[in-house]
This record gives sequence, structure tokens and C-alpha cells, in this order.
Amino acid sequence: MPGFWLTPRGDRRWDLILRATGVAGLAGIALVLLVPRSAVLVWFAVMSLPANGPLSPLIPAAFEPLIMEAAKFEPALRVSIVGLVAYMFTEYLNLQLYAWAMGWERFQRVRGARWVEWGVARFARAPFTTVVIFAFTPLPFWVARCLAILGRYPMGRYLGATAVGRFPRILLYAWLGAVLQLQTVVLVGVVVGTTALAFAWRFARAGSREAIGEAARESAAA
Repeated sequence: MPGFWLTPRGDRRWDLILRATGVAGLAGIALVLLVPRSAVLVWFAVMSLPANGPLSPLIPAAFEPLIMEAAKFEPALRVSIVGLVAYMFTEYLNLQLYAWAMGWERFQRVRGARWVEWGVARFARAPFTTVVIFAFTPLPFWVARCLAILGRYPMGRYLGATAVGRFPRILLYAWLGAVLQLQTVVLVGVVVGTTALAFAWRFARAGSREAIGEAARESAAA
């Protein structure tokens, strides 16, 4: 029976994140039973995992509304600490998954591209500061993650820089959530709206690539 639960199944990304979410959920249930007043923080921690996992590119603004919702019921500092712990756990998983995916043969040609080498060289000049800036600002954090992997930046320093940049950002959103007390429907609307935009942008890009390919085929045929 233990072998059944420990055997990897399907896509490694989803297998790992689903198992991690399941374990966190079970631990959360036990914690809520022992400490009922921890329900909001447990809910926040469990929901933070998929919000920052492989689904995050499709739901780009899910984590921040979760922070603001939780801060309506719990102190901002407490929410920020739980949020940072959940985020760092997910980021550790993301780092492993990205390193695994970037080892695929299809990425080997990209790694040798001139623009990639240029980015890694610039990253190597100030890796800690670069990760902190990407973690604190709205810049796409996957860029810093990829540069850290390609530049072989030590995991401990990478996670430390990520925490330094993320904590004040999480604390800022928690403070805003406590002060503004936005209605849940507004926060849900932000998540749904940004998700719809992300899907629309991806469909538009896919349509553009198909149009370019069709035009190239027609030109070749002519």
C-alpha cells in the first residue's frame, strides 16, 4: 500500500504539486481540529500552493487577492508570515520542476542562444540583488528562476533572496487588505478578470503563430 502512494504518476509537475497540496490539506485539517481559530490561516496556506504553482501563469493575480482576503480576518503580520512560508515551499517545488524541465532536449538549443548567454552573464554580476528585485516587483519571476538555474546559483542563496524580496510585498498586500476591507466579490472579480485576460492573450498568440505559419506556407507554394 505505501508503494501505491509513493509511486510517481503522470506529469511530474502536476504529480508533485497535487501531492504537496494534498499533504498540506491533510495537515491543515488536523491543525484546524486541534486549533479551530487557525481555520483562516490554514485555508490561506493551502490555497496559496496552487496559486503559486504550475497554474500561476494562467491565474497571474490569484495570490494577492488571497492575501488581502485572509488579512480581513487575521493580523497582517501573521498572514504575511504564513504567506511567505507557503510561497517559499511552492517556490522550492517550482525550482525543482523548472530545473527538470530545462533539462529536456528541446531546451538545450535555447540554452546556447546568444540572448540567453547575455542574460546569464548580466545575472551573474549581481544575482542576489536581481532575485530580490524580481521577487518584490511585478516583473515576471520565472525569468529570475530560469536565470538562477542556468547560472547555477546556489539554492540557499536563491531562496534567501526570494524571501527577502517577497516578504515586504506580501506584507504590503496584507496591510492593504486589512485597511481596505474589500468585499470578497471584488477580489474574486480580480482573479477571474486577470485569468480571462491571460487566456485571451495566449489564444491571441496561438492565432498569430498559426497565421504566420499559414502565410509562410502560401508564400512557399507561390
